[in-house]
Amino acid sequence: MPPLISVIIGTLYLQEDLTPLERAVKSILTQSLSDFELLICGDGSTEAANAFLDQCTKEDPRVRLISSNGKTGLPEKLNGCLAKARGEFIARMDDDDFSYPDRFEKQIAFLNANPDIAFVGSNVLLVCNGEPVGRKVLPAAPTVRDFYMTQPYIHPALMFRREALKKVCGYSEEHTCVLCEDYDLLLRLYTKGFHGANLNEVLLDYTIPETAKGNRTMRHRWNESVTRWRRFYELGVLPRALPYVIKPLVVGLLPGRLLGKIKKAQRGGCTSWTKS
Repeated sequence: MPPLISVIIGTLYLQEDLTPLERAVKSILTQSLSDFELLICGDGSTEAANAFLDQCTKEDPRVRLISSNGKTGLPEKLNGCLAKARGEFIARMDDDDFSYPDRFEKQIAFLNANPDIAFVGSNVLLVCNGEPVGRKVLPAAPTVRDFYMTQPYIHPALMFRREALKKVCGYSEEHTCVLCEDYDLLLRLYTKGFHGANLNEVLLDYTIPETAKGNRTMRHRWNESVTRWRRFYELGVLPRALPYVIKPLVVGLLPGRLLGKIKKAQRGGCTSWTKS
């Protein structure tokens, strides 16, 4: 009998310290709702990380390692996991975050009670250098307008109905979606008439980088602008949403120190909202 949930993780784990990865995996394996499989694609990771993941498969039959045939991009790895997934629901997770023990139980209960909702996330605790620095409180029922300034969901906190992801053919592997593949996926779901929600409670610790701009280059910001143009056009919100199409480029031109101060003032904590 197939599991209720397929949890998918794509990782390129290059750190020497395995503690974040071990903590992330353990937080999934100790969920109060245990009817799931955990699919992990770690191609390109360190020998130590792959050895740990291999050991997990020996200790827990719910863990399966998936090959991406040498591809190291996150969309390719997640799509590889999706292709092997057997669950009715698909849950995301990242290799440096922590899911609270009742995350799956609460998300499944919500989706069962709300058949018109295709996916659900939650608020998160923001963590920087292993220390909590604030909370990210998200809209309960995001609309397209909530995507204008920033994404109104936290990707690794999401659980989807499998048929919704199937309708949009999973994650885009186009080069123009690098580091904004989750933003692109969610907007494509909205273009197909699907909608999501966020639970008004913290169900995940979300790790953010120290720097204001994270690991995003101007090329990645151009990718996001291209994605915004395409999806906003499909959603019929142009030209009024045009200022938000160029927003990533404008942010990228700001000095890192100034951007860090702005974000600190907004949140009162570390200097970035997202990993990317």
